[in-house]
Amino acid sequence: MNRALIFICFLISTMYCMAQEGTGDSTTVDTIVVAGGGADTVVAAYEKIDQEAEELYNRGISKFQKGATQAAISDFTEAIAIKPTFTKAYYNRGSAKHVLKDYKGAIADFDKAIANDPLSAAAHFSRGQSNYALGKKRDALLDYNHCLSNDMTNAKAYYYRGGIKFELEDYKGAKMDFSLVIKNDSKNANAYNDRASSKKKLGDDEGAKKDYAKAVQLNPKFAIAYNNLGSVKKKLGDYKGAVLEYSLAIKIKPDYYIALNNRGSAKFELEDYKGAIADFTASIKIKTDYAYAYNNRAATKCKLEDYNGVIKDCNVAIKLNAKYGYAYLNRGIAKEMLRDPEGACADWTKAEEYGIKTAKSYLQDCN
Repeated sequence: MNRALIFICFLISTMYCMAQEGTGDSTTVDTIVVAGGGADTVVAAYEKIDQEAEELYNRGISKFQKGATQAAISDFTEAIAIKPTFTKAYYNRGSAKHVLKDYKGAIADFDKAIANDPLSAAAHFSRGQSNYALGKKRDALLDYNHCLSNDMTNAKAYYYRGGIKFELEDYKGAKMDFSLVIKNDSKNANAYNDRASSKKKLGDDEGAKKDYAKAVQLNPKFAIAYNNLGSVKKKLGDYKGAVLEYSLAIKIKPDYYIALNNRGSAKFELEDYKGAIADFTASIKIKTDYAYAYNNRAATKCKLEDYNGVIKDCNVAIKLNAKYGYAYLNRGIAKEMLRDPEGACADWTKAEEYGIKTAKSYLQDCN
């Protein structure tokens, strides 16, 4: 096969994260043990019964606060049996069920609380949390909307609503919500980080860099934000700056395999190939099934003309992700350099099949 192409192995590496991703923030309910329910109307004839229900409720609250969640549910259930319209008991039983990951049961109780008090921002917010935990993002979005219609200063509702909008690829809406979080809570580092991620998706890299920098200023231990700041600096061509930010993320969180992978990609751009391989290898050591790092190490080995090493790493990447187009592309390049044109063409065909447009130029001489 007579080819005049310049063979360049392809490195796919830069990843950034929202604060909700991998930190637990997006699915953690802040248990509110005092519901904002409407005032209970006490009729004299039922005063004794209501007092008994209140005592059970208060006992349940005490147990809930001490972490005896199942026992608290039992007390709330007894209180509801005595007083079926007890809004606060439904609400807190729902919160307790959420803590135990009984999200369907929690939603049923929040439904009862909302039926009794349709304007309860707290109940709508908490039902949103349970809906999100079940993967019902659009239902959660509606719940946060209802919450905010009754409490326009609820920064947490804006934050979680923004997170869902981001996941649904409504980046403008997400950016707006994170801005509202910052308006109500100007020291919220997570909101700055996530607004930056929204700006990055919208192509505003300079704005993203500014927000990521603010996030780490507010929280100097914010490893995700340092990683994200490194990624936007890398995108802007500041590779040395990117290495610095990734290094800060790794110093805070030594097992941060994404930041190790990303620092390797920045070193690759700086032609520090040995340093890049060291970072990709460290990333793989922490997460042995991380296909990105195997492909990136393969691309770096290609620069060092270690074509057998390229094939070995690409084989692992493809085993981990059978549709990893760039790994097929890189393996094909290595096979070409090792005088296996048929194997190269087969891999480039796969790469094109999996959406790698660059593969088309490599396939020109294959037919």
